[in-house]
Amino acid sequence: MIPALDALRIVALERLALHEEHDPARLESLRTRMAAEGVQLNPVIVSPCEGRLLVLDGAHRFRALTELGCRLVLVQVVRLPERVEGWQHLLRGLSPSLLRSDTSAFSVSEDSAPEALAEVLFAGEGPLRVLPREDGLRGRVRALRALQALYPAGSSIRRVEPEGRVEPGEGEALVRYRSFSPGELLEVVAAGEVLPAGITRFRIPERVLGVRYPLEGLMGGDPEERTAGLRELVRRRWEENRVRYYSEPVVLFE
Repeated sequence: MIPALDALRIVALERLALHEEHDPARLESLRTRMAAEGVQLNPVIVSPCEGRLLVLDGAHRFRALTELGCRLVLVQVVRLPERVEGWQHLLRGLSPSLLRSDTSAFSVSEDSAPEALAEVLFAGEGPLRVLPREDGLRGRVRALRALQALYPAGSSIRRVEPEGRVEPGEGEALVRYRSFSPGELLEVVAAGEVLPAGITRFRIPERVLGVRYPLEGLMGGDPEERTAGLRELVRRRWEENRVRYYSEPVVLFE
C-alpha cells in the first residue's frame, strides 16, 4: 500500500493549531459545499508541534468543520518541511499611491531590504518593498495584516506559485510574500498570533486527496476507534483498486 495512506488519522479538532487566518468568502463557500456533499473531501495537512498538530494546509476546512458542529477531523500527518515558501497574490485595485498611504504598521521602500515582508510589483514599475515599522513578531504580523487590509473588498485574488513568473498587467498588482522558517511559524503559534490568510505555501510530498470521509463520522466518538474505521475504509478502497498514485504535476480546478 502507498505509505502516505498510513499517515491518515481521525483526531479531535481541539488538537489542531492554526498559524493563518481565513478568508470569510472562501470559508462560506466551502462550508456550504461540505454541508451539501456531507463529506470532508481532502484531509487537513498537519505536523506535530509541541503536543499539538500545526495546520500546514486546510485552515478553511478546519473552520468549516467547526461551524458544522464536528468535533473530529480527518488529517494527514507529515513532517514539518524545512522550508516554508510565500505565495504570490495577483489582484486588481491595489495602486502604488494606496500602498504608499500613511500607515502606522509598515513603510514602503524602493530599495532592497532583507527585513522586507513582501514586495509589490505594478505594471511598468520597479518593486516596492513593505517593511514593518515595529520590531519583533507582533510588529511583523501587524504589518502583514495592514498590507492585506489594503486589498479591495471583494477583489478576486489569484494565488501564484512562489517561483511563478507573472508580470502584472495594467491595473493589477503582484504581491510577493517572503518565505518563513518553520521556527517563525512555531513562534507565531506560541504567541497566540495568526498570519493573514493565504501567505504560506508548503510543498507536501504524496499529498492525499479525494478521501470523501463522511461528516457524520466526524460529529463525535473516540478518535482511535474512528481511525481504525478509517484504516478499514482505506484498505477496502485499495483492494477495490479505487486508489491512484500520480507522481507528475497536477492542475486542479477548485
